[in-house]
Amino acid sequence: MYAFQTSRFHSQEPNWLDCQKFPRSALPAKDARWLLDTGSLTAHLRRVSQGHFHVEVLFQRWQIPRLSERRLLGMGDRDWGLIREVRLHCHNQPWVYARSVLPATSLVGRLDRLRTLDNRPLGHLLFTDPHMSRDRYEICRVPAAALGEPVTEQDDDGLWGRRSRFVLSGHPIMVSEIFLPAFRSW
Repeated sequence: MYAFQTSRFHSQEPNWLDCQKFPRSALPAKDARWLLDTGSLTAHLRRVSQGHFHVEVLFQRWQIPRLSERRLLGMGDRDWGLIREVRLHCHNQPWVYARSVLPATSLVGRLDRLRTLDNRPLGHLLFTDPHMSRDRYEICRVPAAALGEPVTEQDDDGLWGRRSRFVLSGHPIMVSEIFLPAFRSW
């Protein structure tokens, strides 16, 4: 069973903006390609890493999600969710930090299997589900130090991230992804 405690990563909420309201010219071309791609990030990372891909689970616990996450998912102030934070590694380097919020009310029926992902990528399960739909992205910039990542001068301006709400058989979940310094150097 998972313990009830707060996350040690990314404690302040980023300022998420609807991708259609975010000026595309503000996005570096290389980052924009990944940030706005509607396909499976997991599949893309597996492809570009030539199969040298793995998931490192940092945190998976029941807790009350952040305010903006609850709003995005239509959750009440006292509703619990399974919070999962992982790093997606390519060539043994962390390329993406991902935070998923799975409301307790969404983990029913066939979606109950999402409670026990362990080190399996959530993205693979989402994109192979024939009943999945996805809302458009929200985009943000996050200080690299907020994720506990080593900071270089290049990272001082922050790391790009995106999040979206997925709906599986009428049940919402949220996935946010922050592209880490090792990703930028690829």
